[in-house]
Amino acid sequence: MLRWFLIAVGVLLLAGGIATLHVLGSFGWPAAAQLLFGGAFLLIVIFAEARRYGAKKNQDTGPWEATGERFTDPTTGKLMEVRYNPQTGQREYHEAG
Repeated sequence: MLRWFLIAVGVLLLAGGIATLHVLGSFGWPAAAQLLFGGAFLLIVIFAEARRYGAKKNQDTGPWEATGERFTDPTTGKLMEVRYNPQTGQREYHEAG
């Protein structure tokens, strides 16, 4: 939700910069530059963040191995099992079935 709001703000900043250039011409360049660079920076940061911290790849692929570690999740009270992917070093926690 916040991401979409920030995207809208970035687009509005870009539109405001373009409108400022259109209305004021070369006299409005300092204000338009701030709006254009601010909007572009905001959008670049949002999309870079989305790419870096976005949805994880399908983790069902690869050689996941059970480590033998089990623990009770303090939040849910369920018995959890730890799995390990030796190729990536990632650990996953699944409900023991």
